Amino acid sequence: MRRAVAAWSAVVILLGACGGAPEPEAPPGRVVRFTTDDGVRLTGELRGRGTTGVILSHMFPTDRASWAAFADVLADEGYLALTFDFRGYGDSEGERAIPDIWRDVLAAIEFLRGRGAGRVVLIGASMGGTASLVAAAREDVAGVVSLSGASTFMGLLAPPEALRAITEPKLFVAAEGDGSAAGTAQQFYANSPPPKRVEIVTGDDHGTDLLTGTQGERVRAFIVGFLRQYA
Repeated sequence: MRRAVAAWSAVVILLGACGGAPEPEAPPGRVVRFTTDDGVRLTGELRGRGTTGVILSHMFPTDRASWAAFADVLADEGYLALTFDFRGYGDSEGERAIPDIWRDVLAAIEFLRGRGAGRVVLIGASMGGTASLVAAAREDVAGVVSLSGASTFMGLLAPPEALRAITEPKLFVAAEGDGSAAGTAQQFYANSPPPKRVEIVTGDDHGTDLLTGTQGERVRAFIVGFLRQYA
C-alpha cells in the first residue's frame, strides 16, 4: 500500500509543480476483447498478474481510461485489474443501452475467471457502481465496491431486493456534497446484509473523481484496505 500511495502522491506533487497541468496518461494495459451473453463484443485492458481479479466499471459518460491510473495502483498491489468499455463506449461495439450494462459486468467476470482469477471483486463508479451491484446480485463474487452508485440511472435499476441478495462484502463510498449520492449510499447500506461498510467523505466529487479529489487519498485507502481484507 505504501508504494501505491507514494505513486499517487508523486502525481499530486507533479500537478502542483506544473500549475494544474493535466495528469499524464497511465501506461496502457494489455488490450483484450470478450463477448456478452447477448452477443456484444467488448474491449478492455488487463494490468497486473495474480489469481484475484478486480473489475473496474466506468461512469457516464467516460470510458475505461477513467480507471487507468488506479488500475496501475491495483496491479502494483498484486491484483489482476481489468478496465473495460461498456457497450457503445470507447472501443466496444454495440449501442449505448444503459439498462443492459450489467450484462457487460457479468461478461467481464466470466472473462477474468477464464484468465485464472479464482476470486473476483467488482468496483464501479456511478452507473458502473449500479451495474456492479446488479451483477453481484446475480453472480457470486468476492466483494463489490460502489463509488457514487445510483439506485436508478437511465433505466438501469438496483432495487432493494438486489441489495438484499448480495451476501458478499460491500463498500459504499460517496461525497456528502454530491447531490443524492450520499443518501443513496446510506440507503444501499441499510438495504444490504453484512458484511458491509459505508463511507461518506467531504466535498462533491463524483465517481472516479473521488480517487483524485480532496479526499482521494482516503478513498483509495478505503478500497485498497477492502481488497486486502476480503480479496
